[in-house]
Amino acid sequence: MKKRDKVIILSVIVIALLSFVGYRVFEKQASETNYVVIYVNGEVYKTVSLSEPQTVVVENNGHHNEIEITEEGVKMLTSSCDNQNCVMQGEATLENYETRILGGWIVCLPNQVSIELVKGDSNEN
Repeated sequence: MKKRDKVIILSVIVIALLSFVGYRVFEKQASETNYVVIYVNGEVYKTVSLSEPQTVVVENNGHHNEIEITEEGVKMLTSSCDNQNCVMQGEATLENYETRILGGWIVCLPNQVSIELVKGDSNEN
């Protein structure tokens, strides 16, 4: 085997390893891009990664909504609306968003607050 052949073989191995490592890093980043978008009056109010669990309080024209974001999903904790439909919609999670009637959405029509759960590896991005 000539020196040139060894260089070509080594180059192919290095390229294959770099491709594998790059794919794994990209795959991990895609799985970490799950997030929640909170809309108020149809405008983006806040975007939060699921890797940053927190409770977001939205005050809008005398209306009050509390939104809990966990690593698994999102739910409306409390709302000042009369009907409480948004609270009763339950939690939208990465596991159940495809089977829920509203998918990854939770909507409070009286307070004009909407929440969208976005799965990072979905085709929508």
